[in-house]
Amino acid sequence: MPILLAYRLNRFVDQYACHEPLQPHDPVMPTLSDRQRVELAIPAYLLCALTAVPGVFVPANPDLAARAEADITALRADLQAACLEPFDDLIAKKQHALLRRVERIGKGVIAGWGDRPALSVMLSLWYFLKDLTDREVLILWEGSAMERATSKLLPMFAHGFDEQKRDAAAQEQARQLLDCLRAEGLYG
Repeated sequence: MPILLAYRLNRFVDQYACHEPLQPHDPVMPTLSDRQRVELAIPAYLLCALTAVPGVFVPANPDLAARAEADITALRADLQAACLEPFDDLIAKKQHALLRRVERIGKGVIAGWGDRPALSVMLSLWYFLKDLTDREVLILWEGSAMERATSKLLPMFAHGFDEQKRDAAAQEQARQLLDCLRAEGLYG
């Protein structure tokens, strides 16, 4: 009896199993909505914009200026890659449209930074990112561009967490940032 059952099962598998690999556009494969793609790109865009400001990262030892510059260049490359990754599988016209949306939303957020100290902005972005990862809106896969960038960023501004007042203010600013982005229809 078990031999007959195995035969029937093998015949069923041979008859009904899919022998071709799934393609990216198969209905079985999950795809990201435009909103999800923008949500994935926004944190990298904001961090990349902040790292572009001259003097945001100053090495503790002036002798390390060349190495610090190389580290910031690598960090920015990872952030730029992380910003573009969600759109890789789209046609150029759709990519440009969604990147314009990311840029419009990002510039609106950046305009709200005003004259805040860079460390304050960085800490609020960190708490914003932490909230997204804690809620699994954003998953930092090991080896991904965003994971590499965040692992480089944390040691660069870890001392900001030491000051209780600055830390509490950054958490409040992160909540305000999330509210601002929710008003844009994101992270709902």
